[in-house]
Amino acid sequence: MDQHEILLVPKREFDENTDCWQTYANSGKFDDFIQWWLTVPENDTLWDIYRAFNESLDMLIDHYEDEELPADKVDAAINIAEDFREKKTDELEVEAFDKLMQALKKAKELGRPVYFWF
Repeated sequence: MDQHEILLVPKREFDENTDCWQTYANSGKFDDFIQWWLTVPENDTLWDIYRAFNESLDMLIDHYEDEELPADKVDAAINIAEDFREKKTDELEVEAFDKLMQALKKAKELGRPVYFWF
């Protein structure tokens, strides 16, 4: 079975003190999320964008812990990602980039964060 890394946009609000999103993700209960599943090779093509998010948005997307892109930073993340659009040219890169952009745009539409669950 292929390993996957997932971008999640919650369908509802999560209270981090009593209803942490990670509890649901870690138990495989994804009904409360819109999901974009990436293979490891797909996700690997996005690390230049993730590094830009980390540097510009005070985040720490890595493989060691889950990360949240707060809803108030989604617009900035979209702008950062757009700067990389022309650099994503092969089929795998384009597919992965499109999934990332779909997640970011859905988060903007719903006013929700994006969770990086690797």
